[in-house]
Amino acid sequence: MRRTSTAAAMGAALALAIWPVTAQAATIDVQANNPQVAGVADSNASALFPTNKQNEPTVAVDPTNPSLLIAGSNDEQLQPPCGPGPVRGPNALPTDCSFFPGVGTSGIYLSNDGGKSWTNHGLLDQQASWAGTGVISDGDPVITFGPKPDGKGGFSYAHGSRAYYASLATISSLKGFEQIIVSYSDDDGTTWSAPVLATNRTNAAQFNDKNWVTVDRSPSSPYFGRVYVSWTAFRSATATGYGNEPTMVATSANGGASFGAPNQLSPAGNNGTGNGRQGTSGTVGPDGTAYVAFEQGQSQVVVVSRDGGVSWTRPMTIGPVTDIQDPIPGANFRTDSFPVIAADPRAGSATTYAAWTNRTSTGGITVVAKSTDRGQTWSQPAAVSSSAQGYAFFPGLDVASTGRVDLGWQGLKAVNPLTFGTGNAKIDAYYSSLPAGASSWTAPAKVSSQSSDPAASAQNNLQRQFWGDYNTMVSSADSAWFIYTDSRTGEGCLAVDRYQTYLAENGLAAPDQVDGGKDSGKAPAPAATAVPKPAPRTDCPKQFGNTDVYVSVIGA
Repeated sequence: MRRTSTAAAMGAALALAIWPVTAQAATIDVQANNPQVAGVADSNASALFPTNKQNEPTVAVDPTNPSLLIAGSNDEQLQPPCGPGPVRGPNALPTDCSFFPGVGTSGIYLSNDGGKSWTNHGLLDQQASWAGTGVISDGDPVITFGPKPDGKGGFSYAHGSRAYYASLATISSLKGFEQIIVSYSDDDGTTWSAPVLATNRTNAAQFNDKNWVTVDRSPSSPYFGRVYVSWTAFRSATATGYGNEPTMVATSANGGASFGAPNQLSPAGNNGTGNGRQGTSGTVGPDGTAYVAFEQGQSQVVVVSRDGGVSWTRPMTIGPVTDIQDPIPGANFRTDSFPVIAADPRAGSATTYAAWTNRTSTGGITVVAKSTDRGQTWSQPAAVSSSAQGYAFFPGLDVASTGRVDLGWQGLKAVNPLTFGTGNAKIDAYYSSLPAGASSWTAPAKVSSQSSDPAASAQNNLQRQFWGDYNTMVSSADSAWFIYTDSRTGEGCLAVDRYQTYLAENGLAAPDQVDGGKDSGKAPAPAATAVPKPAPRTDCPKQFGNTDVYVSVIGA
C-alpha cells in the first residue's frame, strides 16, 4: 500500500465560524467501516490484528443526491489474525501477521443519510463481477463520481451518476508487481463492475503506485464524463531506489469500460537525483481543463491538459516543499508531503487550489496555494494550520459547487518528541474553510470527538506504527466530509513498543509495504541484545492494532 462513533455536536459559535451562511451547522464524526468485518455484528470488538486494520481512506458524494456517499480504505477485514489458525495453518509462527496471499484489501462502505451512518459492504473482491478474473485488490483506493453514460456515446446526469473506484491490484495473467484497476458502479456502490485495467503497459520489473482518479463533471465541458487515472510507474522495482519513476496518466472516454495508452507526464528521473516523483492527485475544471499534481524533488508541480488528455504541458511549479519528518517526533509511522489539488467547479472559473504539508521550525504546517489562470501561475503558499493543532500531516482538499474551499488535516501532539510508544502521542482531525469570495481562512476547528494514539497502529511486520499515506475531503453545497485513519478504539502494546524502539535505535526497521507491495518478510539483523518479535495474540491487548476510518461530517 502507499509509500504513503459517537456523534458529537459542536457549539453554535463554532458552527458559525465554519459556515458563515449556515446558522446551525454542526459536526459529527462516525466510523465508516462499520462493522469492522462486513456482516459480523460484533467484529468491532472481536476482530484481532491485522483483521482490525484499516487506513488510507477515500470518500465521494453523489452529485445528484448528496445524501448518498461511498467510502473505501486499505481494509484487512479478510486477512487472518496473527499466528496459527485455519488460514495460516497449524504451523504458522505466533509472530506471523503478514498479508496472506490472494486476499484483497480494498474496502467498500456506504451511507444513505449524508454520512451520519455507514455500513461496511466488504471488499471489491467479493463482488460477483470479480469472480474468476484473476484480480486481487491491493488497496490505495480513490473513489469519485461522474455522470452516467447515456447509451448514445455521451453522458448525462439525467441518467444518474456513475462512481469510479481506482485501486492497486495484482493480476495473475500480467507481469509486474502492481497494476492500477478501475471498477465502476451505477447504483451508488451496491454493485461494481469487473475490474478494468488502466495500466495497459506492463513489464516484469514495473511497480505502479500512487494512483488517483478524477472525472470531468461539468456538462459545459467538451470532455464531459471523461475519466483520468494517474499514477507513478516505478520502472525498476528490483533496483535500489526503484530507479526511474515517471508520472503517468490514462484516460477513458467510455465511462471506464476501457482506458487508452498512458501518457508520460514527467521525465523518468531517479530517486538518487532528487527528482523522484510521487503522490499524484487530479482534478478537472469547469471548462474541461484537467490537472495532475505531484511531488517532484523539492517542488510541488502540476501538469495540465486542455484537450481531454491527448496532450499535456510540462510540469509547472506550484510551490516549494520540504518533506515533513519521517517519523513525526513522538511517533513512529512513515509520512509524506504529497499534494492534493481541487478546481473551482463554478462555470467560468479558472481557479484551482493545491494543499500540502511543509516541514517548518515549528513542525508540520499545512499550506494552500491558489492559481487563477488554470494552473499556469500560483500564489505563494499560505499557512492554514498552526502549531496549536500539533504537527500537521495528510491534508484533504475540495471545492464546493458554491466556491467554498474545504480543507481537513490531522495533527499530532507528543508528550515527549524524543521517544515514541503507547500514550506518548495523540492525533486529532481539524478543518478550515475559505468561504467563496473571502480572503482569509476560518479558524481551524477540531472535528474529531476523540483522540487517537498512533501506538495503537502497526505495520503487519510490527516494525513500525502505520497510519497510511493520505486522507481525503469531499464537498457539496451545504456539507463537507473529511475521512481519516483513527485508532480511538485501539490499544497500544508495550511489547511492540519495546521491539520497535530496539529496531529504531539500531536502524533495523524494514518497510512493511513497499509502494503497494505486501509484507517484505525482512527480519532484523541478529544481535546479542536483540528484542524478540512479539506475538500479538499472547503479548498484546485484544484491541492492539485496531485502526478504523472515521468521517467527520461538517454541516450535518
